[in-house]
Amino acid sequence: MSNAESAWPPLPAERAAWFRAAYAACRAGTLAQLDGLDDRALCAQVHPDFSPLGWHLGHIVYTEGLWLLREAGETPPRPELAQLFDVAALPKHLRGNLPGRDALHAYAEAVRARVLDRLDAAPAAAARLWHFVLQHESQHGETIAFLKRLAEGAATAYDAGPAPDIEDLIKVPAGPIALGSADGDALDNEGGVHEVFVGDFRIARHPVTQADFAAFIRADGYRRPELWSAEGWAWRVGAGVDGPLYWRPGGDGHPVMGVSAHEAEAYCRFRGRRLPTEAQWEKAAAWDPALGRARRVPWGDGPADPARANIDRARGGTSPVGAYPGGVSAYGAEDMLGNVWEWTASAFAAYPGFQSYPYAGFSAAYFDGRHRVLRGGSWATRPWTLRAASRNWYVPETRQILAGFRCAGNGLKD
Repeated sequence: MSNAESAWPPLPAERAAWFRAAYAACRAGTLAQLDGLDDRALCAQVHPDFSPLGWHLGHIVYTEGLWLLREAGETPPRPELAQLFDVAALPKHLRGNLPGRDALHAYAEAVRARVLDRLDAAPAAAARLWHFVLQHESQHGETIAFLKRLAEGAATAYDAGPAPDIEDLIKVPAGPIALGSADGDALDNEGGVHEVFVGDFRIARHPVTQADFAAFIRADGYRRPELWSAEGWAWRVGAGVDGPLYWRPGGDGHPVMGVSAHEAEAYCRFRGRRLPTEAQWEKAAAWDPALGRARRVPWGDGPADPARANIDRARGGTSPVGAYPGGVSAYGAEDMLGNVWEWTASAFAAYPGFQSYPYAGFSAAYFDGRHRVLRGGSWATRPWTLRAASRNWYVPETRQILAGFRCAGNGLKD
């Protein structure tokens, strides 16, 4: 223990035990995703915008050693691997020259053993950092999940049954909401809890389904520029996009997945709707009018629960909307946690009083006006990263992630 650490009281034994169990469960899930992949598959770059599958494991381990060992004054195992696994060291297309599978596993085991040796003596003030490292691994685990889905190939047949005439919209009356989270596990971009007033609006009870979206395709939605923003149409034409990236055969009632924000906006215009803002999304998901405050998750103040939401790869893919009645929000919105990430109309930006953590570039580098907020998590999102206040961010043309959307309307009489 460093002198600085010794000045703080240690983590309570119960909290240290929680971290030990969560780290073990998270790592078991990460490794299970890579089971059966040989060295060639681990080193292959599935998509030019993303690193090889095996690199993500090495980067997870390197980051754990960086923040929980090196930042505490201890040299992590295999320091020479920093050049390979530091996110700033190499461009993505040069990250495929990886140690073999066995060497990656040995690296993971060596770092984890040293990290756990420090856990019982870790200072209570370091709890946020331990949460960050856990969530970092969880985020890369989800990246592994959608890269494996990408490797299976894109969808080619958009068959689906008839869609309903219009999505079922629920009413959310005007009023305030405190956006953000002050919880000890909140990421820096969730910090800066602040109250905003949200006017009355309506929002879909559930995400747009494949059957819903198939109606857009059958109506030549991908060939009608009037449904698209100028930026979206230029992107669609340039990329040659004519349907979602992922499609589940026979999954009419499942949310559509693998669509960009541009596609989501075009569909909303087709239906005479729009995307919700992130404040509207969070109010519909989290606000409890009876208590006059936000819940941690749509159904209450406990942790994200796979019994109430399609999360943590429990189903291996999307589930029919409305399959988790125990996860409904106070306003009656369903599937707001898990199943698919949901695009919003809001740019990713700092909340008032934003402070970077644990380093300046984690979120702040993406406050550029280009990145768009997504909310809610997907079927592959690990529970340690999920809160109603959780924010994800990508540029609007991104469709490789496990993203869908839901529609909103302007006011109670819309």
